[in-house]
Formats: sequence, C-alpha cells, structure tokens
Amino acid sequence: MSKTHNHLMQPVLQPASPDMASFTVPLIYLTMNEMADYLFGSDNAQNAQKLIKNLFQAKSNRFSYQFTEIVTVAEKPVGLVIAYSGKLMKSLKLPMALHLIRLRGILGFLNFIQRSFSMIGIKEAESDEYFISNIVVLPDYQGKGLGKYLLAQVEKQAIAQGLDKISLTVDVDNERAFSLYKQTGYKVIEVVEIESLRKRLGYTGFYRMQKILS
Repeated sequence: MSKTHNHLMQPVLQPASPDMASFTVPLIYLTMNEMADYLFGSDNAQNAQKLIKNLFQAKSNRFSYQFTEIVTVAEKPVGLVIAYSGKLMKSLKLPMALHLIRLRGILGFLNFIQRSFSMIGIKEAESDEYFISNIVVLPDYQGKGLGKYLLAQVEKQAIAQGLDKISLTVDVDNERAFSLYKQTGYKVIEVVEIESLRKRLGYTGFYRMQKILS
C-alpha cells in the first residue's frame, strides 16, 4: 500500500457548516431515534428530522453546526461529534427554547415541555465538565477505530479549554457504545431511569459516564 493511500485513509476532523445538513441530520437523528420522534416530532420521524435540520442550521442551540465537527476518511464524511462545556450547554437553554417557539409555535413548544417534563432536573453534565452530546459513525465505518479517534480529539478540546473531566450519556441498551466508552476510560457515575418514558416508549434509561483527563 502506497504512502499516499495511507495518508488518504487517515481520519480528519473538520468543523461543520450549515450546508452539511443532508449528511448530519440523519446521523444526529440516529443518536436519538424514538426519543427524537417523541420530543421533536410528536411521534413523527419526518417532523423530528425537519426540526433537527432547522436547529442544526441555526446558531446557539444544542444541535447547531457551531458545535458540530465532521470526521472524514479519504475526504468522505463518515461521522460526527457534537460537544461543548457543561457551562456552555446550560447557557444554551434559553436560546434553544426560543428556537423551539420560533419553529413550532407556542402550542408546539408547550407540547415539547409537556413531553420533556419527566426529564426536568435530570443532570447530563456539570459546569466543570466537557460534555459529548452526540457522537456517531456511519454503520459501514464502525469497528475501524473512528469512535476512539473522535473521543481522543474531543478530549484534546476539553484539555485546551482547561477542563480535566469529560462526560457523556449512553442508553442502557446500547451495549456496543457502552463497551467502547469503558475501554477508553469512561466510568459509570450514575444510572438514570425515567419510569414514564419506560412505560410510553420502552425506554430503558441511560448511564452517565465520566472520564478524568490527565
């Protein structure tokens, strides 16, 4: 194998832009699935993805292109990660609410509040942590080390921001992702179960995991 070909196969991380929505939205949706339908689409996948697209292309919200990075292999986009400090995530709550009101109207926003009520008060990240909100690699490219590559790059970003803790959440039944996080040094610090979502969606809850960076 030539050196040139080896170079082309190295993963590269690059900032996302609003015009990448056709690639990013299905992947962001993949990390949420029925939860996206429930919260964003009133149980409709198409509506959920439309809302995610609008949020991705806007600024100052949890799914914005501003906080999204794309991993490419041989110039082909194959995965993404959305991450930010816990402090920044908290500051996005009000702008996110305003976006939802703009996109769904008052009634739609109230429906979102009603459906997310059981999750109010659940902590995803502390202010002094760097939080991985969404991380995903295309199915055909999984098992090739790209997940570990993305995690390593995000850890560098955390350190660059002066943070020595990084956290994420993973669904209890996502055994493959959970195994990856354990292998790379993440430890379970909390198990979160939401009874109302278990009854309505069969949602088994999630692990909150954290890694101390040295």
